[in-house]
Amino acid sequence: MYRNYIFDLYGTLVDIHTDEYKDEVWQKLCFILEERGVRYRPEEPRDAYHAEVRRQEALLRKTLRDTGRTGEPEVEIGDVFRRMVSAKGVCLDGQEIAALARTFRTLSTEKLRLFDGAEELLRQLKGRGKGVYLLSNAQRLFTRPELSSLGLSGYFDGILLSSDAGVKKPDPRFYQMLLRQYRLRAEDCLMTGNDDLADCHGAAAVGMDSCYIRTEQSPVRQRPLPPNCREIHHILEVLALG
Repeated sequence: MYRNYIFDLYGTLVDIHTDEYKDEVWQKLCFILEERGVRYRPEEPRDAYHAEVRRQEALLRKTLRDTGRTGEPEVEIGDVFRRMVSAKGVCLDGQEIAALARTFRTLSTEKLRLFDGAEELLRQLKGRGKGVYLLSNAQRLFTRPELSSLGLSGYFDGILLSSDAGVKKPDPRFYQMLLRQYRLRAEDCLMTGNDDLADCHGAAAVGMDSCYIRTEQSPVRQRPLPPNCREIHHILEVLALG
């Protein structure tokens, strides 16, 4: 019997679709930047954003290699926007950077809603006295407000996001951080997610059972599910597994 249930967020509990490449997103963001004294030509911000993400990821991977480690590093999106702004000679404070990042998220989000049964699942687990945790490859600046707007914040006994950890699934260190931070034992936990590699093989690497659910956001399966993973077809089926 599992004492603790760990969930991925986007594509598992939350049905989401974003498009960070739409011209409309960057046209509007360009106007918003200009209001803050950051002058980009209309075609510039999109390329600058993605180039900065790639640059920071490369630096983080180099740091890992230099220290003899491997894994999946995670950038912090606030730093990306801060460098984009400073490259134009403008300095914005932390609140302004956060507001800019959240505006970008709002502009690029086309769908954001709970999957059918997601809130009921969390409510029932809490009613049974289970520990409920969130382990997500996600940005704090985006995710915290979205959890609140979706009414999910109060269901979790602990939340760990990749932007805070500096690593992301399937890196075993990310799972180990959650276990250490909340004093959990892997054998008492069930991880549920929609990504076979990040959620299922990542959990298996630390000795944790998992549950796989395929959704519209699921990537193509890269390998067979691990032996300690069970596949379900509706999120409420998790209730029968513990």
